[in-house]
Amino acid sequence: MINPTPRLRFAPSPTGPLHLGGARTAMYNWAAARALGGTFLLRIEDTDRARSTDASLQIILTGLRWLGMDWDEGPEQGGAFGPYSQMQRLHLYRAAADELLQKGHAYLCYCTPEEIEAGRKVMEAAKAGFIGYNGRCRNLTAHERAAFEQRGLKPNLRFRMPAARVLKVHDLVRGEVEVNTKELDDFVMLRPDGVPLYNFACVVDDIGMKITHVVRGEEHFLNGIKQRLLFEALGSECPLYAHIPLILNKDGKKLSKRDADTNMLEYRDKGYLPDAVFNYIALLGWGFSGERDLFTRQEMVEVFKLEHIGKSGAKFDEEKLRWMCGEYLRRFSAADCLQNSKPWLTNAVPQAAFTTHPAWLANIIACYQERVAILSEFAPKIGWLFVDLPVLDEAAQQNLGKDQAAKQWLLRYADLLANSNLPPSFPADRTAADVAVSLPTKKAAAVASCAFATPQQIEQECRAFTEQLGVKFGDFVHPVRAALSGTDKGPGLFDIVFLLGKDACIKRLRAAAS
Repeated sequence: MINPTPRLRFAPSPTGPLHLGGARTAMYNWAAARALGGTFLLRIEDTDRARSTDASLQIILTGLRWLGMDWDEGPEQGGAFGPYSQMQRLHLYRAAADELLQKGHAYLCYCTPEEIEAGRKVMEAAKAGFIGYNGRCRNLTAHERAAFEQRGLKPNLRFRMPAARVLKVHDLVRGEVEVNTKELDDFVMLRPDGVPLYNFACVVDDIGMKITHVVRGEEHFLNGIKQRLLFEALGSECPLYAHIPLILNKDGKKLSKRDADTNMLEYRDKGYLPDAVFNYIALLGWGFSGERDLFTRQEMVEVFKLEHIGKSGAKFDEEKLRWMCGEYLRRFSAADCLQNSKPWLTNAVPQAAFTTHPAWLANIIACYQERVAILSEFAPKIGWLFVDLPVLDEAAQQNLGKDQAAKQWLLRYADLLANSNLPPSFPADRTAADVAVSLPTKKAAAVASCAFATPQQIEQECRAFTEQLGVKFGDFVHPVRAALSGTDKGPGLFDIVFLLGKDACIKRLRAAAS
């Protein structure tokens, strides 16, 4: 009888970072465990000693935590079913191997790699229906084994695959599937040095850790058949399997490093929000509802069922991921957005601004929240605020040159601002009330207690000024924006004027007119 308390696991190999596919597998196991009221554990499959490193393990753990997943048992957490690293469990694999040998479900194989390959070539030449290990050591006598031992050959341990047995299995994702064991060879379970291979170690660990459900990629489906037979041979009930489809690129092919950043921490370092990345990856093969795509982890847990995972591969779309990240970013308050984007702003913003002018900086960030998708995009967009004079891009230069009178407009507007009640220029002190205006202008009205002209008031004065000049307002705005920001993109003009302050605006207008 399988353990009635649901227990699921994510079992990465510490040979590289946590990638998209691994993150999704971890996510579905985590969500299923939480939805079923069970246990989620982390097991480290570190038997590839040549490539496994502690550095990779730490990157994986960091990636899982960044995505907001926790585990009940595992490395650094402990638990009643440890150890949770396979290289610390070698004695358990040896004991299971001895049991399978005694029951006749396994045998010692002394074949060299060259002999195995030669056997495969014979099968290929004969156009055999099965290409694999030819079973040369399957029925060795005690005398033959002794002869191999005398030659100093160290045997692998192979599983004795049942001959032409039809297995009808139920997969929680794929449904009913039928497989004939004649399509499978006698796979190696244990190397001569006592280190297990994947299928064998996986089964011994799943038995020992009382795993009830296994969620993993569809590339492991045939491994699941082999593992079912191992569970049976060891007298244990097989967990429920759910083999999830591959993540595909936009052309419907298997996703590769050319198609996307596969390391989760690369998304972190680029400024993607973890909630958005979690949300998007969860949708690669599973749907929350037909009405909306954005949901919290808890909302996912409340409705998640393994049976609802799709059978077809899901296409990764980085543009949709960016869109989703932007949707999450726009849910932040300006202050929270500033705090989250600070690591990417330190090279663009004077350090003193974070402590002495946080409200002013938050207003700057608020101007761009509708214009960016990831946190790292703020820094290159706001750099014009922190230079003595902006460098005019091509569009700005064109806007300045469209009307011969434009430079005279700039000089007269500079004179107007000199006598206005504009806020002082950064880094002069502004009190909280002075910068409490919620920007951009379209989002909210000015706070009544603001001691200086608000963006709305600046706009009213500017419109009256252009009427006096006899200039169309739209014609006036473009060269002024170019002079102040160096580009034709960005916040509204009067948000720009408010953020720069009096002295900076006057200096930039007069410089552009010279």
